[in-house]
Amino acid sequence: MPEPLIRTLASKRLQFPPELATHFNEQGHTWSEVFGDAADEVFMAWNYASYMEAVTHAGKSEYALPMYANAQLPAPQERAGEYPSGGPHPYYLEVWRAAAPSIDFYSPDIYWPNFDYWVQRYEIPGNPIFIPEARMESAPYNALYAYGQARSFGFSPFAVDGLTLPEKADAAKPEMMQVYELLDSVRDILPPAQAAGWTRGLVLHTTSPRPTQTVALGGYLFEATLSRSWPARTILADDGAMLILQTSLGEFYILGSGLTVSFARDPDVGAGMAGIASVEQVSRASGRWTTERRLNGDQTNQGRQLMLDPHRQQMYRVRLYSITPETQP
Repeated sequence: MPEPLIRTLASKRLQFPPELATHFNEQGHTWSEVFGDAADEVFMAWNYASYMEAVTHAGKSEYALPMYANAQLPAPQERAGEYPSGGPHPYYLEVWRAAAPSIDFYSPDIYWPNFDYWVQRYEIPGNPIFIPEARMESAPYNALYAYGQARSFGFSPFAVDGLTLPEKADAAKPEMMQVYELLDSVRDILPPAQAAGWTRGLVLHTTSPRPTQTVALGGYLFEATLSRSWPARTILADDGAMLILQTSLGEFYILGSGLTVSFARDPDVGAGMAGIASVEQVSRASGRWTTERRLNGDQTNQGRQLMLDPHRQQMYRVRLYSITPETQP
């Protein structure tokens, strides 16, 4: 039983995922005594990671490129031995981090429906989020979540190189292309906003366990549901997502589709009420903003909501105002 592994893990006990915390016994002397039923998989993780550390350290001594390792995630209910066990999946990722300090970050290949859950499992101190593989079908929505909520610096769905432009010029491009174009148009302002904590994101599907999700940013709450028709109230899109980027006090850019968004004052910031000052559909090219149209009346449910296009990825500039008890007459 390697003493360096026990010492390193003991110093990070408060960061343990539940799968590791349940088994770890630093008083043990053998793999089974220290890791119990997880001993076989932890043993494999340590040895795989130790080998990868030797290779990575040697490579970086010649050419100091950032290095990462990606992981195939276990399917629900799969046990060790039924999937490629011992890899850097989140159960025993701290074992990899202890054995392979030359690897700069770890990334999940996410093909399971609960994309946000698996991203959150990799949101640990010192591990930036990068998604090297993901399902193409849900990729446009998951990308907005990754960049907005998890502050990812990269997202690459499987077979992205197989996307093609439509034959007709006026036909809609594949949604993943639309998302990449929007992200590219804000590529100079998105990274600093991520670093400052001025971005949020969420994703909703008809299969999501909750029909409504809320995120907080800049003193406001952004509550989203899937877009519905009026007055029949039928769902217009099975999927929806948005990335929120704050640029100044009360000013936000919202990228996405398929959602209806309501706004409220964040009670954790202060009392009062919030409202929409203006909503504009915008685009940006070569650093220059263009207002495509201003949304009023029925387009914003009489100034109460932002209704994202249900089928096309668009960007909106939203300016909000708040009335606090101190500002009321």
